[in-house]
Amino acid sequence: MGGSFIKVEGLDKALARFDVKRYEPQVQQCFDRFGLSVELKAKQLAPVDEGHLKGSIFQQPGRLSSTVGASVNYAAYLEFGTRQYAAAYVGGLPAQWQELAQSKKGGTSGTFEQFVLRLTAWVHRKGITGMFSVKTRKRTGGKDVQSKQDMQVAYLIARKILKNGIKPQPFLYPAFNISKEKLLKELNAIKL
Repeated sequence: MGGSFIKVEGLDKALARFDVKRYEPQVQQCFDRFGLSVELKAKQLAPVDEGHLKGSIFQQPGRLSSTVGASVNYAAYLEFGTRQYAAAYVGGLPAQWQELAQSKKGGTSGTFEQFVLRLTAWVHRKGITGMFSVKTRKRTGGKDVQSKQDMQVAYLIARKILKNGIKPQPFLYPAFNISKEKLLKELNAIKL
């Protein structure tokens, strides 16, 4: 979700207690641990299908900062949801997170046909449709029949998603919240 940044509330107050330049190595260590903590927790919380989102979550240390994000183009849609679900969820977030969600709103990365094809592959992986043999516990019918069934269900799912949206599956916001209190405590614990 690159290009957008969230500021830790209370950070200015914690850093104002001392000469940051004098204690820069200790402060930098706090930011590095914070970024790593957010990255690891976000990876634990990220929804997993094939693992692309989880694998794209990164932490990048900077000078007296740490950037954590996800590089896949659909990360914000999973984080905040879409359509009616996003409207309901995002309204309860702090202003900075609402702005981040707004900046990621809209846009598509393909046609409806491509969307249905991606969903068809997902339906097939999940084994959502088809007839199964009780005896063999395997799906019955030839490849053509199975493909047609998968595509029919994928088409219906695509229509429902376009109408209603998808529910949020937050991973970055909770990870950030869990880790920010520890960062503030560590900064306040730096000995003067």
